[in-house]
Amino acid sequence: MKRFFFIAVLLFSQQFSLAQLHNIDSLIKVVATGKEDTGKVIAYRMLAGLTTNTNPAKAIAYGKLGAALGKKIDFAKGVAGCYLNIGASYNNAGKLDSALIYVDTAIAWSVKVGEPGRISLAYLNRGDYKRQMGDMKDALADCDTSLLYAEKANKDDTKARVLQTIGSVYHAQDNWQQSKLYYEKAYQLYEKGGNKKMMGIVMNNLGNIYKHTRQYEMAVTSFQNAIKLGIEVNDKVNMPMYYSNMADVYLQKGSLPDAETNGLKSLAYARENENEIQVGQAQMALASAYIKMKKFPAAIQSGLEGYTIFKENEFTEETQVIADLLAEAYHKSGNYRDAHSYMQISRNLIDSVSRKKFDGEVVSMQTKFQVKEKDNEILLLAKDKELQQQKLRQQWLLMIAAAALALLVFVGAWMIINRNRLKQKMQELELRNQLAADLHDEVGSSLSSIHMLSQMANTNIENSNQKNILDKVSTNAKETMERMSDIVWMIKPGETEAGSLKQRMERFAHEICSGKNIILQMDIAVIENIKLTMEQRKNIYLIFKEAMNNAVKYSGTKTIGVSTSLQNKQLQLQVKDYGKGFDTSQSARGNGLDNMKNRAKESGGTLHIHSLVDNGTEVRLTVPV
Repeated sequence: MKRFFFIAVLLFSQQFSLAQLHNIDSLIKVVATGKEDTGKVIAYRMLAGLTTNTNPAKAIAYGKLGAALGKKIDFAKGVAGCYLNIGASYNNAGKLDSALIYVDTAIAWSVKVGEPGRISLAYLNRGDYKRQMGDMKDALADCDTSLLYAEKANKDDTKARVLQTIGSVYHAQDNWQQSKLYYEKAYQLYEKGGNKKMMGIVMNNLGNIYKHTRQYEMAVTSFQNAIKLGIEVNDKVNMPMYYSNMADVYLQKGSLPDAETNGLKSLAYARENENEIQVGQAQMALASAYIKMKKFPAAIQSGLEGYTIFKENEFTEETQVIADLLAEAYHKSGNYRDAHSYMQISRNLIDSVSRKKFDGEVVSMQTKFQVKEKDNEILLLAKDKELQQQKLRQQWLLMIAAAALALLVFVGAWMIINRNRLKQKMQELELRNQLAADLHDEVGSSLSSIHMLSQMANTNIENSNQKNILDKVSTNAKETMERMSDIVWMIKPGETEAGSLKQRMERFAHEICSGKNIILQMDIAVIENIKLTMEQRKNIYLIFKEAMNNAVKYSGTKTIGVSTSLQNKQLQLQVKDYGKGFDTSQSARGNGLDNMKNRAKESGGTLHIHSLVDNGTEVRLTVPV
């Protein structure tokens, strides 16, 4: 029988550890009577963090109020924290789609704040949500990003949380060896920082690995250690999970009294926490134990309470599991009508593969309370067989028709793909011809200039003039190498992935900003997942270079921000400085602005330049992808 237990409920909400210093009542007083300032936003954020386990709906309401106030008073750090807690609360409520929306918003605000530790936690939350949704590739990518920011923040506790989540990703894929490796690394960092609460959660996760690999004694030891650590730090939130997992191990070992004892302890902690989901998990563990112990009335009582909780909270998988337990308990107690009812509920909740597994049991239960005579039963079975044969014939004809249609679709798709490939090759050939012309014009003219200057340097001229000429030769040679490198990259076969564009943009931006001691804030990760044509890749890169050059040379800024986003199948690139700006209606077009707009037009996009005197300049490129 399938059982479900949490690997760990990890909440990366800001300031959650302050729960011991501030009680909920005092925070409610602050938000009720306090002024609309940063303190009130922080109070809303903390309320969301403190109530996210016990009452996710209330936590979401607190978080939204805090985010709205934070925006009103321009408190970006508070807005980021509130959105992070809203996402965590939606996660606890089992609404992962909503959790992803809010954690994406939290990432954007965290990047705006610019604190590496805060950004790391936001990416880590998103990675954990994607893990729960089964998107393991993206989950690991977010964990990698989170780990980079955690390294910048130099926070061992944050690094440990990232490693723990990576372990959970491998755990979800049944890769026990890799999962155990990352859990152990996380445990070492938690132990180094003395974080016993998280040490307990990791011990629980290791216990789950031993349980799945049937190393029951090691599993019991791990869960006992988790319980011991939880008691030391009074971690009542996670105690129901520890005892519930312990009960499951004893159930698999056949130690039924121990399974019942730990299930009851799990239930007691869950009721003390006033956490409905934990109560449901504990009742599910008890129902399983009572069925094995043949205490069917007790199993039914526990199962019904757990079923009501999971159904009301829309926990579909858990509702299915506990409905199956109720069906088994009713069946073994002789109540076949209710057994059949809950088996039908279970069937409606599981997929087609699992549904076949229970068909035999459902048919068996149905026959126990049918009261028709044997002849009628045989007649019904005969009619049912005839109907099944008719359905099979119809399905066979449909399969033949579907195969013919699929063949036609395949041929049509093949022709369209071939046509598009030919069209793309023609476009690439045209672009390569254009790049060859650029190579001849730009690099050729630069080489000619270098040749002339070198001849002048060989004549009998003053040393000062000779030095100036050699400096010009060096500058022209460097520019020629850069142009040559750009052109070779643009036409090089295989360089069609956006990842190479991201790396080149980052390298150029860091080099040009470091030379002028300009702070660079750059987040262009979204561009890695976009397929670009050669022409788009070329124009995006050249527009980006021109915008960066203008910002560095003319704006006088101390900070440059570069970001990308993808909305409605349109890539947006933004380069923003905070320098002296210029009047776009009066400025002479000597910085390549017209050239940038022409390149944007060639890619089917648009370029907007917004600038005000003393208020910086923003260049925004929009390209359909």
